[in-house]
Parts: sequence; C-alpha cells; structure tokens
Amino acid sequence: MNRLQERRLELGLSQPDVSAKLKEIDPRMDVGMVSRFERGACLPTLPVLIGLETILQAPRTALFGEDELGAAQEFKVVEGQETSPVTERLASLVPFGRHNAISRRVLAAKLGMNDRQMRHAIEDARGEGLIILCECNGRGYYQSNDLDEIYRQYIQDTNRAMAILKRRRPMRNLLKQAGRCV
Repeated sequence: MNRLQERRLELGLSQPDVSAKLKEIDPRMDVGMVSRFERGACLPTLPVLIGLETILQAPRTALFGEDELGAAQEFKVVEGQETSPVTERLASLVPFGRHNAISRRVLAAKLGMNDRQMRHAIEDARGEGLIILCECNGRGYYQSNDLDEIYRQYIQDTNRAMAILKRRRPMRNLLKQAGRCV
C-alpha cells in the first residue's frame, strides 16, 4: 500500500495541485492519474516517480511499499528507453534540490566507484534521460524539476561544448591542409 495520499494531505496539497506539477514532467498526468497512483491501480514511470518525490518532499521508499517498488522495477522507463541498474541507483542517490547537492567524492563512495567511473555513469544516466545537474563551483550533483535550473545547466553544457569545438578548429584546419579526411 502506498502512502501518496497520506503525504499529499500532510502537505495540504490537492490532487489537482499534484497533477498540475506533474504535467510539467508528463503532460498526460491529469487528476485521474494521480488518483490511480494513490489507489495503487498503476505505477508511475521513473520521471514521474522522481517528480512525486520532489512534490511530496519524500523519497520513493517513504511513498511506496517495498512490494510496489519491487514491481516498479519492471517499468524502468525514461522517455521510452529502459534504464540501467546504475541509472536507477543514481536516481535514488542523487538528491533533489541544489541545497542538497551531493559531492563527487561522496557519490562515488556510495556507488562503490572511483571518480572517473562515477562521472561516466552520470553521463550514461543523462543519456538515458535522467536529469542530473551540477554546479561549476564543485558543490556537487543534484536533481531538479526547476526549469530555470535546468536551463542554466543546458547553457553551461552548451558553452562547454562550444569551447571544445572552438579549440578543435586549429587541429581540424591543420589536418585538412595535410589532406586528412575530417
């Protein structure tokens, strides 16, 4: 039995409140879907589950029973793709909110990986659709549904990609002059 309704009521939220916030993640999330989640008639996808954790300010383990979370393992879908066990682990370990960011060192230790392996795992998870943000100042990694924070990360990543492309230009020109196909 899940505790979605109980937690929603503790926070003074209505089903339409939760639905409106979930629509930012998945436009199909109407009041009827929130009701079905609360009744246990269906389970949310990973992005919606992450959204519920944020909206209801509680981890999935506090919202769903072990039996439901176990059944949800069969439905590990992010934007039409199956997710890896490492992505699922990251989704549960990387906290929500910039103020709760987890450092690289701590996250690597929790994953049982070295720093390089952990950074590759994060890139793979991002490729599977998990939105993990990071601060340039080294504060660490966090998840967010805040569109302003996601936009800042998007711009940061775009600037980083453009800087890489810019520094490649002299190499490309030299290789082209040498008759290399690039």
